[in-house]
Amino acid sequence: MRMLGIAAAMLVVAGFAVGGAAQAQQTQAMKGHLVDVMCATKHATEGDYIAKHDKKCLLMEGCVKSGYSLVTAEGKVLKLDAKGSQLALDLIKKTERESNWTVAVNGSVSGDMITVASIQLQ
Repeated sequence: MRMLGIAAAMLVVAGFAVGGAAQAQQTQAMKGHLVDVMCATKHATEGDYIAKHDKKCLLMEGCVKSGYSLVTAEGKVLKLDAKGSQLALDLIKKTERESNWTVAVNGSVSGDMITVASIQLQ
């Protein structure tokens, strides 16, 4: 009976280890332009609009409230989660860059949402 309990405990521990490894594998590095969600959903495919998107717009009240996104080279809009949007806002406020908000985001993607681990200006 005791061996059965030990075997069951080992299976539970192994299950957590596999689950943790699978979760870690989902994290990936992505590059693109940092754009508020409101502007990204309206203008993601408009030529060089994304590269010219400026700090003034990124800090407008409505844009901040909409959250932030990563727009890929293919024009796909991936919304940052709440943590990612806060990290993006902090990054925008602390830098002198005015446009061309190229960033690298580490996180896991589910549908059109990124659960952000980190974000860096490129």
